[in-house]
Amino acid sequence: MNVLIHLRPAPAVARVTRLAHLVRSTEPLAGAVAFAKALGALAVPPSDLIPPGPHVEGGRYVTFWAYRPGRSASPKEAGAALRALHEEAARYRGALRSFDPRPEALRIADLVGAAPATILRDAAARLAPPPLASQPIHGDAHFGNVLGDGVWQDFDEACFGPREWDIACMIHRWSVFGELEQEMREALAAYGPYDREAVAALQPLVVLAIAAWGSLAPLVGESFGRTPERLEWLRRH
Repeated sequence: MNVLIHLRPAPAVARVTRLAHLVRSTEPLAGAVAFAKALGALAVPPSDLIPPGPHVEGGRYVTFWAYRPGRSASPKEAGAALRALHEEAARYRGALRSFDPRPEALRIADLVGAAPATILRDAAARLAPPPLASQPIHGDAHFGNVLGDGVWQDFDEACFGPREWDIACMIHRWSVFGELEQEMREALAAYGPYDREAVAALQPLVVLAIAAWGSLAPLVGESFGRTPERLEWLRRH
């Protein structure tokens, strides 16, 4: 989704979009930068050495972030960290995009080949988010986006939506591919109480979001892992 560049020797990282600028304006990214800054110690912050942006260069969007090394979180740590993020994020009042992936999936369908476009359009027409309480959330809360000390990174997908969206993202590989069941169960136990029916209802929309961006990746010469499998899952469901 991005090229990440550590600006050595400065403790700063540039994130350069590869796909988002094809579909989104800079406003969602500006909201994500502000949200991460507001989360304080729970988030890798935007850089304070250089204006964090988003900047536009050559049509791409560039943001600057603090360089924050660290080990990846364990499943238990990830679940607890997600609960902490949700509790803190509920107080945030800044502007964020909607979590609903259907409008972007339809825009992406206009840019990709006929086969994925048909599935994306059909899924977007058939699926609808359940009525759930919403708040600011991470938007892409998988294990790779949280460090072992509970600090979250990669806020490009930050949005306003139900907490269960983040939970559905976190257990996506188990729900869709049957993988990492024990790890996902540990994370859920550490997260605490949640609405299981809501998570199940949101999972097809999570698949739609990931499959849509994966379908766009060939436009920049990349393959987004398991996109054909996700598209087939959408077609069957």
